Amino acid sequence: MTAICFTWLEPLMARLTGKHSEIPMNTDHTSWLVASVEFGEVFITVPAGLLADRYGRKPLLLMTGPMCMVSWILILTTRSLPVLFVVRIIQGAAVAIVYTVAPMYIAEISEPRIRGELSGHFQTMWYVGILYVYVTGPYLSYQNYTYCCAVIPIVFFALFVMMPESPYYLLMRERSKDAERSLVWLRATKQVDDEFDAIRNSVQEDMKRKGSWRDLIATKKDRKAFYIVQIVCFIKYLNGMPAIVSYSTRTFAASRAGILTHSQLTIAMGVILCVTTFFAAFMSDSVGRRPLLIISTMGSVLFNLIVGAYLYLAEETHIDVTSYQWIMYSAVAGFCIVSNIGLGPLMQTIQAEFFPSHTRGIGSGITEVTASVATFFNLKQYQTIADLFGIYMNFWIFAFFGLIGGLTLCFVLPETAGKSLGQIQHEFEDSVVVEKIGSNDTMNGSIQPEVVVTKQIVNSKSEATKL
Repeated sequence: MTAICFTWLEPLMARLTGKHSEIPMNTDHTSWLVASVEFGEVFITVPAGLLADRYGRKPLLLMTGPMCMVSWILILTTRSLPVLFVVRIIQGAAVAIVYTVAPMYIAEISEPRIRGELSGHFQTMWYVGILYVYVTGPYLSYQNYTYCCAVIPIVFFALFVMMPESPYYLLMRERSKDAERSLVWLRATKQVDDEFDAIRNSVQEDMKRKGSWRDLIATKKDRKAFYIVQIVCFIKYLNGMPAIVSYSTRTFAASRAGILTHSQLTIAMGVILCVTTFFAAFMSDSVGRRPLLIISTMGSVLFNLIVGAYLYLAEETHIDVTSYQWIMYSAVAGFCIVSNIGLGPLMQTIQAEFFPSHTRGIGSGITEVTASVATFFNLKQYQTIADLFGIYMNFWIFAFFGLIGGLTLCFVLPETAGKSLGQIQHEFEDSVVVEKIGSNDTMNGSIQPEVVVTKQIVNSKSEATKL
């Protein structure tokens, strides 16, 4: 639903900037329209996280259905450029709520053994929405296309209203009986006592501190988790994927004519995104988050360099590269594959896993602010850089950001696959204690007894959590 809101303009850009456009505009207008969705996101993400902790995950997610419906009604009833900007802001707010709250909700209702899979399918459904846009947009009239988009929020609302609230949230509000009923519904069995006790203990421990933005950086453990999430977020949204899915038709047009039309190539790219993300979701719990994220980032660097080199030859030289179009198409396909075995599905997983219960809402909100800023830069500068230097320069910039990010992940990213949310928090504590021990070894030449005792206590807690 929100993926459609994010990308619905992409197949219409050539039509909207043409002579017979229903809403006359130029390429600068379209670049602002594409990027303006982030204005709605950046101001809503933090309030969405706070409201999710206060009123619940489910009510906020349900609210996005009517928000999207209002935006489509405005599109159907007006033909005004200023109104389209208002529409984009409303749609951006809906995207912000979903991207802030849905990862929390999915992580909190999932069993640890399949949490990575379910979180990964969040990204799969995002790309299904994008493919829906690619398939319908080029071949329908403006009005019929809008009708097709407007149906989806109605379907979402009718289905999601039957889902239960997160048991984590209900325990945060001290509604133990409701939380147990929610868990029984989610697991389809009444034998949930052990899991319920583990969740309750984890929430009680997390809730000993009041959840505020200061708690995100209150301790070394919290700061480490917060910084890693922001790094992964920047890498995901600066590696080029937002611009590629939003400007794919123009990118393929720059490669000159081929066997397939630009719209058909865009549809093929959408299929690749859906298929690779679907299968990648099953890999995150077996292969692990860390190797997939590092491979994904460094692979994206390689394919961005190849696409940039091809477009440079096509745009800036007199070399005829038409017979080598398969190189660019293969590189774009390769980028879609490697980007979506890690960065695509795992950003939301990392975001939901690294923040404890009492800061998960505000932490997710701030992370989505980071995502909005990075995405706005990615979307708005794509057109500007393309006009100043050529489309090729965008891909080299994407490769630069990816290289810096990939090298950083090699040093800072821990593994969390197969671990409960409580275990992950205890292991962050373990890592901080180990750093203290190393520091004392270096300074004093020996390990201080009190540090050893602290480490033993933390490890005993971790083992108890595993049991």
